[in-house]
Amino acid sequence: MPQPAIATQVHGYQQGHQLLSSSIKLEKQDQIIIDRLSDVAGPLRPGELFEPYLSAYPLPSAKFFVLARTWQDLTVPRAGCVRTLSLLIPVDSWSHAEGLGAFLDLLDPETFPSQAVLLALPSISSTPLPPVPEFRGSELLEALFLEEAKPVALFDAPTPELIAIRLLTALWPAMRRRFAVSTFALSPRKIEGRSFDLIFAPKDARSRFTDWGGRRVDARGTTSARHRWTNAIVNRVFDAPIPSLLHEQELRLIGSEEADKPAALRIAFLWDELTAKVEQSPSAALGLLDIANSRKDGDPATLSALQPILTQATERAADTMPANEAWEFVSAITRKMRHFPRAATLSSVARAATQLANKSPDGAITLLSQADPEDALSSLIPSIAEGVGRDFSEKAQSALLQAKPEILTSLIAANNDLLVAVTHSPILIAHLGEILPSLALPALENARLALLPQLVEDFQASAAAPLIASLDLDGLVEEVRLLSKANDFAAERLVAFIVARARELGTIEPIRSVLLAIDPSPQRDNFLEETFSADRHDLRWLLEDGRVPQLFVGETLSAVLRRATADQLRSAFTDEGLVDAIVQSLPNDASEILWRAVKEVDMPLAFQLRIATRILPEERFPDRSDLASRMLDQMLQVQFEGDEVGTIAMLLGVLGDELDGSWVLRQGAGRHLATAIVARNLMSFDKAPPAARRKILQMVHQLSNELAERYTLELDAGALAAVTHLFSDSQRVDEGNFLSASARILPVLLRSRYAPVSPLIAITFPPVYHELAKEDDGPDFLRFIPFVDWDRCKSARRELVDAFLAARSWDPSDLALVACHSGDRWKILRKVAKSYGGDRYFDRMAEGLANLPEPCASQIRGTMSEIYADWPSKYDWRD
Repeated sequence: MPQPAIATQVHGYQQGHQLLSSSIKLEKQDQIIIDRLSDVAGPLRPGELFEPYLSAYPLPSAKFFVLARTWQDLTVPRAGCVRTLSLLIPVDSWSHAEGLGAFLDLLDPETFPSQAVLLALPSISSTPLPPVPEFRGSELLEALFLEEAKPVALFDAPTPELIAIRLLTALWPAMRRRFAVSTFALSPRKIEGRSFDLIFAPKDARSRFTDWGGRRVDARGTTSARHRWTNAIVNRVFDAPIPSLLHEQELRLIGSEEADKPAALRIAFLWDELTAKVEQSPSAALGLLDIANSRKDGDPATLSALQPILTQATERAADTMPANEAWEFVSAITRKMRHFPRAATLSSVARAATQLANKSPDGAITLLSQADPEDALSSLIPSIAEGVGRDFSEKAQSALLQAKPEILTSLIAANNDLLVAVTHSPILIAHLGEILPSLALPALENARLALLPQLVEDFQASAAAPLIASLDLDGLVEEVRLLSKANDFAAERLVAFIVARARELGTIEPIRSVLLAIDPSPQRDNFLEETFSADRHDLRWLLEDGRVPQLFVGETLSAVLRRATADQLRSAFTDEGLVDAIVQSLPNDASEILWRAVKEVDMPLAFQLRIATRILPEERFPDRSDLASRMLDQMLQVQFEGDEVGTIAMLLGVLGDELDGSWVLRQGAGRHLATAIVARNLMSFDKAPPAARRKILQMVHQLSNELAERYTLELDAGALAAVTHLFSDSQRVDEGNFLSASARILPVLLRSRYAPVSPLIAITFPPVYHELAKEDDGPDFLRFIPFVDWDRCKSARRELVDAFLAARSWDPSDLALVACHSGDRWKILRKVAKSYGGDRYFDRMAEGLANLPEPCASQIRGTMSEIYADWPSKYDWRD
């Protein structure tokens, strides 16, 4: 049987109008609204009768839409009583239903309601509706959709229910879900202060609407249409067999801000009107774009449908308008599409722009020269470049000579045919030589990428000179390769430019590349070594060029870095691309270079780490402890790449006995640190070499203090395991510190019910419990324990057991271990038994006893057996 989806309520007279039966519990405000609106609006005159009527309205919670039918109840002695059956339809089901007939069938006017039931959501489909006799509807629909939005009271309508059903069926989903209507009312109706959108009232009730702020419409009136869309709306609502105001494509036009307003309909009609005009008047396309741009959440399908319309408009403009007017039209279209995907813009205007640029290149340049703060016109550059480059002519050349430098270079870079034509024109080559130095760097780089591959002859040198003068090292190398392939360096002037730029940069990489192409010799190697310095560009080339033998790389690298200045060393060891390569390539006997770098250069932590992992194991450096401390000070506070735990443990090992345990715990476990960093640090402390780890164990009370600053210990399992190991091992190092630390952290552990801290509780609780059991006040550290009951042990047991039973991630066997080591097995386990759910927890605990060491497992098993044997004793209040 399908799940019921529609709830119902029945209202009627019972010592006043009230809810008689309901199949749903509603929110209070929703119920108040239904209780009020289920009664008739306005008083009935003595003996006045009415036919069953419909009401449709949304509830304030927006969860349900109410469709109700109200009958006059003549079975009760009091006059003016009614009975109402209300359907509570899920809003989405109501708003998206193709037809409303299935809902109306549930409100049969011949069936007087008696009991509310749950109803299955009926199968919804659209069915033709009969026409409305003797009703034109123009004034009503104009008031609802084409004029100032106000509620409407329709008087003396011939068939109110059919009119309302046709109107509700025609509404689009967003409008239907908020539209409120009643087919019979003797006075205005409201929902939380908002008037019903449409009320049907008898003619003689008109006087009761005198002070009403809405529109009053006479259903029998013959007012002619006042708007150009009136007849179309009337046709869609009252003439069509299946009423529908907005079709699927029209709905896609509507933005969310107008979806539930009558303006949505006006937008759709305007769109259709403009679409029909595009073929005769291309400018209508601008209106369509205005509509599309006004949508905050435009539909891709609408954009897709718009593109052929825009293409048609721009191509017609290019064919029929004078060139200057056609360019203005293309410009307007493009600017209005500035928020559209670039591909959509090109698809709409590309062919027209190419056609216009071919026959009017000067107009294209004029267009691109216009102010364009939103960078809309740049999308036209590829199409314009294609048109100018097609059948390149003197007219095109003349137009390009008048273009701004940025426009000219953008066009050249956008089309290969135009690029070839320009680079083979001596006039334009000379012009490029004049304008390229004035370009801003981004434009110059784009021009260089496009032009340099074509500039391989000496007659092109004037254009090539400013481009080569802007090259970096990689660019010079690429240019050498280009000229080698093009004409084996026949363009001597271009080669001279390359050499001059290489010397200006302090390097001669192109010459070095030529040298490496020659068979090796001692003289070549000597010359090659002299081309290198400690400059980082030289170092990168030396380390990355695979043609250089590795032995040469190591010896040359050592030599240049030994004589490097402080600035050169800083430049090399702050370059992410170099540090790893230097560390890997330096010979073992040159590690003093790395030591100097790490001491003198303020380099990023990641770089220090790469160097330190190589040099710190070498004990020949006397101040290695200072370096380890300095790095720890940084690494404990941040995350870094690589094996974080292993690296921190290694640094701790370098310090060994010199480690300040209190300092490292403050730095690495403080509350100011992110949980993930603290977790990593704790695992590092646990894995520290023995000497350093002992220093940390001696300060376990400091660790406890830092962790206790957190309300709960939300660490991962690895970190908690590390803390457990540290606490466990600290007991053998310093019993007093361990006890103090246990007391300090235990309250935090008992609050940390979402973290797997039970193994740590199993270590820390027993010693604290033993202290609490002593008759004296106990050590000062017990002030951290919030067990304020006069019986401290009893309070501690209660806190312990309550925490374990509430914490799903804690292992019950750890509670058994606590009970064993605390020496109070009977009381602790009986507290478990006395707790809610204690019997199930006992079963879980018994399953884990195999994991306990002996004799604890046997002792706990025996105690549990005794409790099972005397189960009623668990209700003994004394413990």
